[in-house]
Amino acid sequence: MMKNVLWTLAICLAGLFIIVGVSGCKGPDGPAGPAGKDASVGSLEGFKDGIQCATCHNPEQDTTFYIAGRAYQWEESKHGSGTAWEENRSGCAECHTTEGFMFKTKDMTITDIPNATPPGCFACHSPHSKGDFSLRTTTSTQLTLNSNITGVAASTFNVGKGNLCVGCHRPRTLSPLPDPTKTATTDTLKITSNRWYAHYGVQGQMLTGVGAFQFNDTVAYAKTTAHSQNAPISTDGCVVCHMADYSPANAYGGKIGGHTMKITYTPEGSTTAVELLNGCKNCHSSITKLDYNSKITTFNANMAILKAKLVAKGWIDTLDVIKATSSANLKIVPASRSGALFNYMMLIHDGSHGIHNPAYANGMVLASIRELNKP
Repeated sequence: MMKNVLWTLAICLAGLFIIVGVSGCKGPDGPAGPAGKDASVGSLEGFKDGIQCATCHNPEQDTTFYIAGRAYQWEESKHGSGTAWEENRSGCAECHTTEGFMFKTKDMTITDIPNATPPGCFACHSPHSKGDFSLRTTTSTQLTLNSNITGVAASTFNVGKGNLCVGCHRPRTLSPLPDPTKTATTDTLKITSNRWYAHYGVQGQMLTGVGAFQFNDTVAYAKTTAHSQNAPISTDGCVVCHMADYSPANAYGGKIGGHTMKITYTPEGSTTAVELLNGCKNCHSSITKLDYNSKITTFNANMAILKAKLVAKGWIDTLDVIKATSSANLKIVPASRSGALFNYMMLIHDGSHGIHNPAYANGMVLASIRELNKP
């Protein structure tokens, strides 16, 4: 028994000497590593040194010019009044919630976000950490817009402040991809979901004139490049048209323009829409209505023709829902003809009635009609 105790004591002493010896050989500490990125909302925003709250939060400026007025406008917008922010899952939250967008801009891992909030003030701005209302992200970062057409490369987008908008208003992935080369009667494209489209965020593609399905036997669609390349759009992007202030300033306050981001507003009791034209007048000085040179009228008429053909084929219903499910597939032969459906859904989800890029939109819809007129 005593021998066992002595052996145990000897082993403990030997271990102690080893620990002391190793500790005594320890070198100097290395440089501190970078701080880890803690994906919690509390870690996202700090406060700028010396920030003065009353610079913005004061009775005169706050309610009249800054936060409160813009907050009321935002409540009228689809960002504030829509339902998209319900999509708080990890795969959707980066664009559908304020918190997810903050994670995204800080290159953090995006997780499911309980109690999420709609894309609001702090999605686009970080006033407490910056000390002003400048945009959260830089306006000079070129974006990549993925292609949803087989054989077509991804495109780039770099339109000033519009980069922040198009960080979300861009397409997601699609499967299966439509293929312009699959023109044989033996080529079939099988659609298994009524969400066979590049999501609702195609505005960035439409503005620059990319992303549409190009049929092999048609010439390249023309583009209205002025809507993305001329000043001031090349500097301020989407803001020029969607966030201009309505004039006169004493009419329809908080219902159109500004942070409502709305181009039209129909006053209560009226059937006539008020239109925001201030942004348009930067280039079209004589413009008196959004339907400039009847471009909207022409586009809508052609879209009605295309829709009627798609409904007649049984590809969509009258509410623009694709008639496909996992158990009742929609099969299109030849597969390349699916480009007409692809173009229609892209134009519907763009939502501008062709105005983002009139020439490009017109080319898309006319080419799609010609394709469906084939035997």
